[in-house]
Amino acid sequence: MRTAHLQSPAGFLAILELDNNRLLAESLGLDLSLTDNLELLKEINRRLLTLSKEVTGIIFDPIYTFDLMTEVQKNVAILRLEQDKENLEASLPLLFPNFSLEEISNNYALAKLELYYHPSESKAAEKKQLLAEIREYSQILKIDFLLKLKIFDPKQADQAFSLESDQLTAIQELRSLSDVLIIQNPPDPLAMATIISEVDVPCLVMADGQDNYEQFKEKFRMAMENGARGYCLGSVLWQEIANFRLEDQSFDLSGLERYLATTVRDRLIELNRIASESLDHLS
Repeated sequence: MRTAHLQSPAGFLAILELDNNRLLAESLGLDLSLTDNLELLKEINRRLLTLSKEVTGIIFDPIYTFDLMTEVQKNVAILRLEQDKENLEASLPLLFPNFSLEEISNNYALAKLELYYHPSESKAAEKKQLLAEIREYSQILKIDFLLKLKIFDPKQADQAFSLESDQLTAIQELRSLSDVLIIQNPPDPLAMATIISEVDVPCLVMADGQDNYEQFKEKFRMAMENGARGYCLGSVLWQEIANFRLEDQSFDLSGLERYLATTVRDRLIELNRIASESLDHLS
């Protein structure tokens, strides 16, 4: 983990998200005010960590998965800057008050921020300023900064929302403010190719909230064929996780282990093969 930059001998980046623990807990019906549920969540994340052999880097959070960083040695560790809370899209992201970029650097990790953004929103200038400050300090510390960019509809009566055009405008505005850009999958190949031509940093794709794995896989194939450089994924890989219950309705950790070792690992291998074949074709 002792590196300040994301590098991949395979030529593409594969990022595993272990930082969306509030949503994971909700999907499993876990009340995280209970100690037993916190321990169960940690055990589930420890099982998810067995997928580390198939990816380049892993995103942790400072609360629920921070302690697991010491259990991986060959992956780049990435820490989320934003709090794991339900943030309003039009608001500035809530950052962890006691976990700074310097502390991330001291833990030999990189930094990641998830940001909802729209070029015409009222907070656009403040969000750009926040990104500029994070980017400047991360460069001083010599650590990579990953921006996970989500375009949202500000619901302005005088302007129609278009993911394709609004995403392109947003990326043109923010393209110099991160080392790696994680984007929503554009609706068509031309849009993906246009976006890639606008930035000089690797573009990774994320899954949409409504995607299942098969849907994402086809979108990812299109993205890689048009210049993307990898993926940043979490729950879409293990979307059936809530089904693992014993007869008494307690969580089935053994069943989860088998599921991760077969279905989920196969999905990662398949995505990595798509990425590798796409890069070979482009070269």
